[in-house]
Amino acid sequence: MNEIVNLFNILADKTRLRILLLLINHELCVCDISEALEMSQPRVSRQLALLKRARLTKDRREGKWIYYKIEENNDTLHCLQILELMTDWLKDDHEVSNDKAMLNQILCMKDKIGSCCISSGEETIGKQFLL
Repeated sequence: MNEIVNLFNILADKTRLRILLLLINHELCVCDISEALEMSQPRVSRQLALLKRARLTKDRREGKWIYYKIEENNDTLHCLQILELMTDWLKDDHEVSNDKAMLNQILCMKDKIGSCCISSGEETIGKQFLL
């Protein structure tokens, strides 16, 4: 029972929930998540660290970038089922829709430029670049 309570405590935080909803079908670097959520990188990184400690996400390093995805284990199997239900439940939510739209723009731009959205410490994908 404690595992279920812990899972729902993790999902009860709006930022962590938004991050997990972005990660359902994607492996993303911190800067992608930060841009999509329009949040600072340190704030996103703190939440990703909590998700990793809860064994809901895992990361991998590629050069100076760290990419996150949902961990594949017994705990996340249940979490993914819950997230799939939430995706349907939140399909008309403005904030979730905006997160997905921003992520799609970021991923399209990354495909065009062939690299991460941050280059040499400066953002190359920002609100002005996406518009």
